[in-house]
Amino acid sequence: MDGYVTKNYTEQGGEVTHIGGKLVFDEGAEGVAANVEMHSQTTGAAIRADLDALVVALKDANLIAGDEWSLAVKDKSSVTWANLPTAETLANTGHVTAAIDGTKITVTLDCTVADLAVANHGATWGKHKWFAIGVDTGFDTDGVTGVVFNDGTAEVVLSEADDSEAITVGLSKGDFVLYFKAEKVLEKGARFTLSGKGMKKTSYDVKIVETTT
Repeated sequence: MDGYVTKNYTEQGGEVTHIGGKLVFDEGAEGVAANVEMHSQTTGAAIRADLDALVVALKDANLIAGDEWSLAVKDKSSVTWANLPTAETLANTGHVTAAIDGTKITVTLDCTVADLAVANHGATWGKHKWFAIGVDTGFDTDGVTGVVFNDGTAEVVLSEADDSEAITVGLSKGDFVLYFKAEKVLEKGARFTLSGKGMKKTSYDVKIVETTT
């Protein structure tokens, strides 16, 4: 049998892969970046915008390491809350202060969960002791469109509508409003994951601390 030389191969143990030939990613393959339309640009700013879009696509496909999130959380100390789904939700949110340390979010109540009101968020979301916090993504200029939110039950790609909702309730562009069922968070905690827009996929844990007298 004639011998041959393999140009692309992985060393024993799998830690090092050598690419000596052509590497082809087929359509739909894992790790392939989304297509980015490049334009015939005539200004430096426009060229930079195309290159930025390309870099984000590569990061979202995990072909380049994503950036670290630097979230901030907002509460009554920095937000004049308005237009929340119900008066009860607004009242509950007025009892909340929030802080973030790395990927840990602590919600402190100035009362107990038992003291909060039951709010009806409709047939889909139900009746619970709802409250809200604001999440500042840092994307103040271009907003949250493209941020991927996952709470373990559903994955949602945020859009301009989420920026609009944020502004309506008293937050800013680049923020989104996050609603929680207080009784559920007290019992089990909560977790959500953010990804997209060239950012590293990161999970955040939420807990409630009650104030008792």
